[in-house]
Amino acid sequence: MNLRTLIAAAALLLASCATTADTQPAGNLQLVDLTDDFAETWDRTQQLDGPARLAAFKAHFDPIIPGFYSHERHGMPADQYDGLFAGALTRFPEKREATAAMAQRFASLIRPAERRFGQEFGPLSGFRPIYLVTSLGEFDGGMRTLGGKGYLMFGADVMAELYANRSPQPFLHHELFHLYHTRTFDDCSAVWCNLWNEGLATYVAHRMNPGATDDELLLTNPVPLRQAVEANRQEAVCAVRDRLDSTDRKDNAALFSSGRLSERLPGRFGYYVGYLAAAEAGKTRSLKELAQLGNEEVRPLLEASLRGLADCPSA
Repeated sequence: MNLRTLIAAAALLLASCATTADTQPAGNLQLVDLTDDFAETWDRTQQLDGPARLAAFKAHFDPIIPGFYSHERHGMPADQYDGLFAGALTRFPEKREATAAMAQRFASLIRPAERRFGQEFGPLSGFRPIYLVTSLGEFDGGMRTLGGKGYLMFGADVMAELYANRSPQPFLHHELFHLYHTRTFDDCSAVWCNLWNEGLATYVAHRMNPGATDDELLLTNPVPLRQAVEANRQEAVCAVRDRLDSTDRKDNAALFSSGRLSERLPGRFGYYVGYLAAAEAGKTRSLKELAQLGNEEVRPLLEASLRGLADCPSA
């Protein structure tokens, strides 16, 4: 660890709680890398039995990233989560080298992404630190609530799998936009909030990376979403329109996760419909103007955008 890194780590230690994390500046955003800490904790606890090892991991990380490795955050019973956690620890050696390699690369990836983002939206200053973690297969990146506060977090283990052969810059811009967007848009559990959050972030990533492929824009999981939606555009758009105010977890899962509404509409198709709606709104607004829209403006704008995408029967 060089002198600059030691100084940054000491500053973080004095500013918050004690941690062994390697901390270094990334432009205006402070980057906290916890991947080495995870590997060291794995080494230190490998002689402990299962329950004792899990308890040691949680006791070590809870002061640093409160509740991150907990069943409460995942909304599942403690014994179920602990079983998954134990299995992930067993498999960690298989991913350790790739995770460490991504962690070594990460600062060189996030800094240019932040600089390019700043050219479009202004400096990302005054935000909480961003965290690079071992997510145990949970995510490549996203906003997570810890201790009642929102943090942008990146999973080095999943990033190592997904971005070995494709550019991570559109993905990084997508996630940086989520962080930026927290200042102007209040999240909610309704479909329309998720549609705007994810659709606009995807549209921003596309506009900032005009040559990006659908794969780089995260529009090919679990299947190519553009093709699936365009082949059934009216059904897809109208299904979203009819559920804009729904807070049903099944509706949100079908649109933004692994659920399904029909055989023709794959999971996560809401990302592409949201992207189309944001692009429709972007015909008359700049990216910065779209990003500054508040909740009371977004809901009717989304409905108008969806009307422009398909002719839906009356609800």
